[in-house]
Amino acid sequence: MNPLPSQLKTILFYTILFAVFTPTLVLMMILDHRWLSYIIVGILIIIILISRKQLATKQYIIVWVIVLLVTGLSLVYGRPNLAVSFQGHYINETVKLINFTQQKWLDERRKFKSQPYDINDWTPPENYQNELIQLTETNGYLLSNTNQESNHVIYQIHGGAYIKQFTKRYNEIAIKYSKAYDNADVFSIDYRTAPEYEHPAALKDAIEGYQWLLAQGYQHDDIIIAGDSSGGGLALAMTLKLRDTNQPLPKSLVLASPWSDLSAEGESYKTKIKDDAIFGSPSIEDAPQYPIPITYAGEHDLTDPYLSPAYGDYEGFPPILIQTGSEELLLSDSEIIEQKAKEAELKIFPGMFHNFYINHPSIPEGKEAWEHISEFIEKR
Repeated sequence: MNPLPSQLKTILFYTILFAVFTPTLVLMMILDHRWLSYIIVGILIIIILISRKQLATKQYIIVWVIVLLVTGLSLVYGRPNLAVSFQGHYINETVKLINFTQQKWLDERRKFKSQPYDINDWTPPENYQNELIQLTETNGYLLSNTNQESNHVIYQIHGGAYIKQFTKRYNEIAIKYSKAYDNADVFSIDYRTAPEYEHPAALKDAIEGYQWLLAQGYQHDDIIIAGDSSGGGLALAMTLKLRDTNQPLPKSLVLASPWSDLSAEGESYKTKIKDDAIFGSPSIEDAPQYPIPITYAGEHDLTDPYLSPAYGDYEGFPPILIQTGSEELLLSDSEIIEQKAKEAELKIFPGMFHNFYINHPSIPEGKEAWEHISEFIEKR
């Protein structure tokens, strides 16, 4: 076999060098690496260039292996906050980069409206079945394990700023909730959303769903309410309404980044505006008054506890687990509930973004959050 011409070797060498170190440097910029990381990578590039003509092929291959290993270590450990997993950090920063550089998309997402959900769009995994439940104004979906009858149920209330309807992704989350509670049944409510339906339509649907569960024979102290984002706020509002009307309360609540203050008066709406990858803005000056669309509120008072449960009283409330990220615009929404409720546990994950364990359950922080849910349920 004839050796490659020297000119072709040179082209191949610089192509490989470019292919290895250009993505590395781009990633380092996205993840805001320390300057030491750039210095290390620069030294590695110089070593590759100098040793290219001074070492034998086998020795040079060893140098490349060492350089690639050190480059990988620099990528992982040169980040400013090592309390955050590489995967979580990467997702947060790339989503922020995409969102902040597409102002048109920033504007459009606040007008988002989802399509109605069709139960036939999703096939349950083996040993599970999903049943359509028709309520007065909307639908629910009862997921159950066919191998194990359960008296326990998790009532899932999905997020989406009250403008996004139930999606098949929440079926996958329902499976995770079921496994977190000894293969319990999971009932998901597809409540009515804005702009067609304003407050209190979603609240009425949520309460009807809860009452349907009681009518099926589930005991109130065998029901756990699980909600994320607006679904977390709706879970709180529903429980407030149940308590205020002397109805039996659920066993506990499990909430992911609950949106509990539609008035956006919490401290984090100001301090986290440039940190939040989902609802944030590149600058405080360009940020809208309501970073999350309040279409559902209509002309209602934004401090009404049944709309913004951050303004409610939590006397006699069941235990609450709240999990949220430190980079969230809604961080104070969770902190206010934790301060008001006597039996509230708040876990803040460093560097994490809105609904991280709902949207990305497989990253290290997502796995930890789901383990924490299982522990919380088991204790009670």
